[in-house]
Amino acid sequence: MKIESHMIQPFSPNVLPNELLVELQSFLDSHDLVKLYEAYLWKNDVHYAGFPDIFRLELQLGNHERVGGLTACDVKDVARWGGLTKVNQIQCADLVLKPNTIYTQDGKPHPWLKDSITKPLVRLKEGIYKGIGPTYISKVLRFACPQEFGAIDTRCVRVFGDGDNKNKRHSWLNLHVRNSGRWFIPGYQENWPSGYGRWIDILRYFAHNSPQNCPHPPQFVNQGLRSQNIWTCADVEMALFTYASSVLKEK
Repeated sequence: MKIESHMIQPFSPNVLPNELLVELQSFLDSHDLVKLYEAYLWKNDVHYAGFPDIFRLELQLGNHERVGGLTACDVKDVARWGGLTKVNQIQCADLVLKPNTIYTQDGKPHPWLKDSITKPLVRLKEGIYKGIGPTYISKVLRFACPQEFGAIDTRCVRVFGDGDNKNKRHSWLNLHVRNSGRWFIPGYQENWPSGYGRWIDILRYFAHNSPQNCPHPPQFVNQGLRSQNIWTCADVEMALFTYASSVLKEK
């Protein structure tokens, strides 16, 4: 079902430290977000193919958030997309997020999301008991409301945060990762979930300070998932994921 589009730019970022703003602008001046977005690659999701699985999940979760709410099936679908190997171990309520938790009745993100970025994250976690952590919970939000949310992936924390000194390139995030045979973002760290709020404000900064030139595949615009050329938080996150992936390949 087509989503009635209210897509505009995401909310403006909350106050960020001046030294971080300088770093973000320097990155923006020296990197082409359009090329990074177009180079995004995850399984079937490539730009020339129209990011088909991302498209499907955005329609699915966006519609469910507005009508009926997000379900256990939605969470598991996102986990499969992300490559989680033990999806059957996820334990959650049948209804993990009530309808219109993120969107108003007329389909716009709630105004309070401007300042209370992590509130939906906390509510979503209340419905998920076991089997996924910060990365996958953030992915669910990213598909439910790409205008205002992006995923926080271990690749991005390794490059933009703490925990992987060999690959760290920037000090943007006050989050850290650990490696116990695989990289993961501990949900028990002091700066979770507040560090996710910092990440969203970074995505907002790039969305508001980039030219309106995001090259969305046509079906995203046609189905109301995007406004033509307008960067969303999810779009920026995809570009930064591409950058982080390129850094990790340099080893």
